[in-house]
Amino acid sequence: MDINQLQAFDQVVRHGSFSKAARMMDISQPAISIRIKNLEEEIGGELFKRGGNKLEITVLGRTFLPFAQQALATLYKGMEQSRLAQEGKGGTLAIGTLPTLATHYFSATLTTLQRKYPNLGIIIHTGHNQELLEMLYEGYVKLCLMTYPFFNAELRSLVHIKEPLVFVTHCNHPLAKKGSLELAELKRAEPYLLVDWSLETKRRQKELIPFHNLEVPPQTALDMIKNGVGVSLLTETMVSSEIEGGELVRLTIKDFPMLYRECALVQLKRDTDISLSQQTFIQTLSDTIRKKYQSCEIKVITTK
Repeated sequence: MDINQLQAFDQVVRHGSFSKAARMMDISQPAISIRIKNLEEEIGGELFKRGGNKLEITVLGRTFLPFAQQALATLYKGMEQSRLAQEGKGGTLAIGTLPTLATHYFSATLTTLQRKYPNLGIIIHTGHNQELLEMLYEGYVKLCLMTYPFFNAELRSLVHIKEPLVFVTHCNHPLAKKGSLELAELKRAEPYLLVDWSLETKRRQKELIPFHNLEVPPQTALDMIKNGVGVSLLTETMVSSEIEGGELVRLTIKDFPMLYRECALVQLKRDTDISLSQQTFIQTLSDTIRKKYQSCEIKVITTK
């Protein structure tokens, strides 16, 4: 049994005629008859009643028809999905990311992809760097968004992203009224919520606030600050809407260097190819950051 036989059966049923079905398929009527005959031999009986002025489908034909149409629909869907995958608009994209990188520009990228390419399947897994590496090695994902720098010679960076880190506090916090602070003033922040973005940023914060009160995850720090508690160093993408809305205030610290949270979209070096769907993700990610998150720096290293 092949697709040509199923197509012939479907077209004869739709048009009620071997000759009309042949014209629709742009083949000869004998060719249609042969396909139906071969299909009947495989099914084990006649699909149509021959003779008379009107072609009628048999009980066997009516029984088999929905299964034939379902098989054709599945085949057509598979062919369409394969075509879309070849164009980077379909298939399945499996990506791993740190939980703290799964929002803002990342979720905005997925939103754009879903709206623009609804046939593109997207699977997102989250985990810490070591868990993401295991996902790569085991093949659960082909791309990962993880902290940079990474010290693994088997990884290749495809995209490098730098997000500015900013000191923020609630608009009602005593330090919020000053805006620009001396280092000594920030040291009196109670509590100071230390977030471990990287070894460098953690070292800088400990030098600044030797006796910090709390070390917490980024989202915990943000929630506490929004409730009026403390000062913290958070990514600008996390707090941009709250700063714009006046709920949070960005603090400028004199003589303190600009710090960044750096991350990279990586793949294993052994995976030498980048699929069109992966290229579509990379392009959409870079476009999203450049248009909506202009404070971030992004460098696309390769998409080939």
